[in-house]
Amino acid sequence: MKKQWLSIVLVLCMVLCMAPATARAEEGETCELKITVEVNGLIGSAEGAEFTFQIKKAINEVTAQYYEYGTTTVTVGADGKGTSTVSVAPGKYIVKQDVPGKPIGEYVWYSISYTGGNNESGPQSVYGNGNSIEFKVYNTYKPANVTKVTTLPITVTGYKADANIADAAVTTTEPGIKLSYFQFMKKDSAGDWTSAPLTETFKADTEYRVEVYFNKLLGCDYTGLKKENVTVNGVEADAFETTWSGFPYNKDYQVIRGLGKPEVVKTVESIEITKQPDKTEYMAGEDFDPTGMVVTAHYTDGTTADLSRDKYVIFYGDKLTQGQKDVTIQYNDGSGSSNIKTYQAITVKPYVGPHTHTYGGPWYADTKSHWHQCTDSACPDPSGSTKDLASHTFVWKVDKAATETQTGLKHEECTVCSYKRSENTVLDKLPDDGSANPGGNTGSTDSSANPGGNTGSTDGSANPGGNTGSTDSSANPGGNTGSTDSSDNNANKPAKEDSVKSPQTGDTRTLGLWIVLLFVSGGVLTLLGLNGKKRKESEAE
Repeated sequence: MKKQWLSIVLVLCMVLCMAPATARAEEGETCELKITVEVNGLIGSAEGAEFTFQIKKAINEVTAQYYEYGTTTVTVGADGKGTSTVSVAPGKYIVKQDVPGKPIGEYVWYSISYTGGNNESGPQSVYGNGNSIEFKVYNTYKPANVTKVTTLPITVTGYKADANIADAAVTTTEPGIKLSYFQFMKKDSAGDWTSAPLTETFKADTEYRVEVYFNKLLGCDYTGLKKENVTVNGVEADAFETTWSGFPYNKDYQVIRGLGKPEVVKTVESIEITKQPDKTEYMAGEDFDPTGMVVTAHYTDGTTADLSRDKYVIFYGDKLTQGQKDVTIQYNDGSGSSNIKTYQAITVKPYVGPHTHTYGGPWYADTKSHWHQCTDSACPDPSGSTKDLASHTFVWKVDKAATETQTGLKHEECTVCSYKRSENTVLDKLPDDGSANPGGNTGSTDSSANPGGNTGSTDGSANPGGNTGSTDSSANPGGNTGSTDSSDNNANKPAKEDSVKSPQTGDTRTLGLWIVLLFVSGGVLTLLGLNGKKRKESEAE
C-alpha cells in the first residue's frame, strides 16, 4: 500500500515540475534550434552531402530523461558547411547525428565531434519568444584508399624588389598535404632572421627567406617524403623539419628556403607611337587597323623596347565615328586599368556607300591578254574590278613597204586592243625586174610588187613564182600553191592576216572552158531555131 502511495506522489511531483513549461508553450512562445555541420578532411567539395539528426527534448529540466522530439536533415554547401533551423517549444534539448555518415566521392566517414560532446551534443536550453540555440557538429572524412606522398614542390610568387610582401604567395601542387601557414623572414644588420611585416615591401638590398608549414591529411602515407624531394621554386629546401612542435602550433612539417635578395624588376614608365600605322583615314563605321603601327615602351631604368601586340590595348568604341580625332593606346599591365596611355591621331570622314565600278576607258594589256578595269580614280580595288579578260588575237601590219632598193618593216597587232609584238620584223626587198607588177595581177592590198602575176596576196612581199592563193608575206620562188604560212622561215607567225582575200584571175584553163561552153551553147540554139522553123512550115501546109 505504501508503494502505491509513493507512486502517486511521484507522478504528482512530475506533473507539478512540468507545469511551468506547459504554461510557456500555451502562451504561444516559439524558439529556434539550429544545427550547423562542418565537413573536414576532404580535398575537393562536400557540396550536397546530407546528415540526419535526432532532436531530443527533456521531459523536465531536473531529470536526465529525454524523449524523441523530431528529426531534421542538414545539407552541406560549397563551403563545406550547412545549417538547418527548426522551430521548437521552449525547453532543454540535445541532438544526435546518425552515424556513420555517407561516403563523399572517394572519401569515407571517419569521425564526429560536437561542441560540448562526442557521441551526442551536450544539453542546451532555450526560452523566450524568438530566442535560439545552436549545436555545432564536425564530421571528418578520410580517403578510401591510402595515398603515398613522396614529393613536395613549393612555389613562391610575387617575390621582387618594391613588391608588397602581403601580395606574395606560396602554393603547392601536391594534393596529399595541407599548406597551413607561411611567413617571410628578413636578415637584419646583425645577421639575425626576423619576421618581415606584411605592411612592408621587399627591399632590393635585403636578404629574405620563406618558412612554410604543412599538416598531414587522413589516408595519406608520408614515410617516403624526404628532404631531397622538397623543393622551393625548383631548388631543394634548406631545411625540412618533420617533428615541428613550436609556433605556429599544431603543424606537422616545416620547410625553410633562403630566397636571397629580391630581383629588381624594371617597369614601364610611358609608351609612345614611334611608327604611324599604314592607314590613318577612315569612313564612319569602320574599324581601326593598327597594321604598321609600332608602340615603344620607356622603362624606369632608362631603356626602351618595342611592345608586342599583346602588350597594349586599343580603345575606340564599337566602330569609328565621324569626326573622331584619335584612338587610345593603353599599356597592358594585366590589371585592365593601367594609366599608361598614348593616342594615335586619325581622320574619320562621313560614310560613303559601296563603290560602283565604272568602265569605258582604254584596254589594259600584258603579253598574253587584255582587259578592262574601273576608271574611277577613287576605286578602292582597281585590280579587283577586272572584266572582259581575253587572250590577244594577232594579225600582221605593214609599217613600211619593201621596195627594190630597201627592205620593209612589219609587226603583229591585236585586233581588239592594238597591243603590238614582233615589232620591226624585216620585209625582204622586192626583185629588181623593172616592174612593180609585171604580171598584171589584181587584188593585192599592200604596196609591194608582185612580179609573178599572183592574185589575192595580202602582204607587201614579192611573189615571183606565179603562185595563186598565197597569204604569205614572204618570197616564194618555188612556184608552190596553196601556202598559208606567213613567215619568212622565221618564228614570228601571225594569228591571221588583216586584209580580205580577192578572187584569183589570169587562169587560161578557165578561159578555154568558157569558150567551149560558148560554142556548144550557140550550136544548141541554132538547132532549136531550125527545128522551130520546120514545125511552122509543116503547120502552114
